[in-house]
Amino acid sequence: MNRIIFILLLLIYQTGFAQQFFKKIPIQTTLGTIVSSDSLTPFLLRTRQYGLVPLKSGIGYFNLSLRKEYDSLYSTTDRRLKRFGYGYGIETHLNIGKVNQLLMPVSHFKVRYGAFELYGGRRREIQGLVDTLGTMGSYIWSGNALPMPKIEISVPNFTTIMKNGLLAIKGNLAHGWFGKGDSVQNVWLHQKSLYARIGKPDWKVHLIGGFNHQVQWGGYPTKPFYDEISEQTISKFGTDFTTFFKISTGVRLNKYGKGNQVGVPSNEAGNRAGNHLGTVDIGITTNLRHTTFFIYKQSIYEDGSLFYLSNIIDGLYGVSVKRNIGIVKNITFEYFHSLNQGGDVFELQPELRGRDNYFNNSLYKDNWSYKNFGIGTPLITKNNEGNNLSNTPFFNNRIQSISFGVVYFTRKIVNKTEILNLNNYGTYYIPLTIKQLSFKQTTFFRIKDITYYLALSLDSNHFENFNLGTEIKILKNL
Repeated sequence: MNRIIFILLLLIYQTGFAQQFFKKIPIQTTLGTIVSSDSLTPFLLRTRQYGLVPLKSGIGYFNLSLRKEYDSLYSTTDRRLKRFGYGYGIETHLNIGKVNQLLMPVSHFKVRYGAFELYGGRRREIQGLVDTLGTMGSYIWSGNALPMPKIEISVPNFTTIMKNGLLAIKGNLAHGWFGKGDSVQNVWLHQKSLYARIGKPDWKVHLIGGFNHQVQWGGYPTKPFYDEISEQTISKFGTDFTTFFKISTGVRLNKYGKGNQVGVPSNEAGNRAGNHLGTVDIGITTNLRHTTFFIYKQSIYEDGSLFYLSNIIDGLYGVSVKRNIGIVKNITFEYFHSLNQGGDVFELQPELRGRDNYFNNSLYKDNWSYKNFGIGTPLITKNNEGNNLSNTPFFNNRIQSISFGVVYFTRKIVNKTEILNLNNYGTYYIPLTIKQLSFKQTTFFRIKDITYYLALSLDSNHFENFNLGTEIKILKNL
């Protein structure tokens, strides 16, 4: 299907009818190449690329995208929010070389009515309170994996719910499809978020807080298995309304031992159905005349550790500075810590429910990944990234990192510099110690209607040898 759509887009654009039909719709083509001194693509060249850049280096690629955004959120006369708008997007990406792939990262249709939006399909997005321009990756949903097909209703922008504008909210509720996996087939995604902003729109300081909740649930094991405690063969996981209610609310099943609900293995029966994970986020923004400061913290939860504050030190800490004058436009500093995980002891006592083992799950063994890429922060490494250190999918979830990014202009050239210092400590079960330093310099500029992009990146001791790589691409709007 991806191949058919890609060929059709190429063919229809060659006709005069198509050019007239699409003349008001942005169409962009991209042609590029990635090469490196090692067999792997450097870390910062492949991460947060929505699954389009393969692990193996030495590729050429072609990208064709067609998008229609909302004409305008606000009317031009009274500046009130328009009641209705619609948009859509189609994007096809072709990799050729060491890896041959035809991917469709974007294919969606969306409708907006007032503050609400309904969309279905795939699109690029990030979940969590973070500086999306400079981050090394939002913890739970970073844009590292190919976008997942979803149906979603949301309030995508902060919308006031009080006449004086003191309180505004945004959030989403979505159902998604993981599709086929290695251990479990036809897995579903339940996703929701709710964030609030305190402060009138014209105030200089705003407080922001909220949470996101993701659940892998449903599906059936690729190979049915016998659960000794419940004394039943598990051939599928619950997908009924009762199960949905419990996974969406986080209600415990509390049916451990013999007589479990049919299809519920013992390790879920004593806990919750599905694989639950997410973050609780807080932040503060300060708006000055030419500068905006944004400070944020994402706190991690996968079981009860955060509730009991035993892993409160873990999470993503960030400081962002944006300026609308001068050469430097954006500075982002982040610190990520996941060493604690509730401690080194796991027992049923609340204060000892440690070893959270972030992103790994005993039933959904593809874990928090989609199409072989981690959905969350790319700093937590998967075992398919060029090594055979462990059979655990996310073998390296105890890490500590410091990252720095800056965007600046020199005449009409845009530059971005990124530096990452990452210390890897494996897991509590299989410890390791590997230090990594990664660097990326990006430059792009526009001549007439063509944008030229050049990126140079290197890794020092990222599970492999020193690695130097480059990406060159050109973009043209048709």
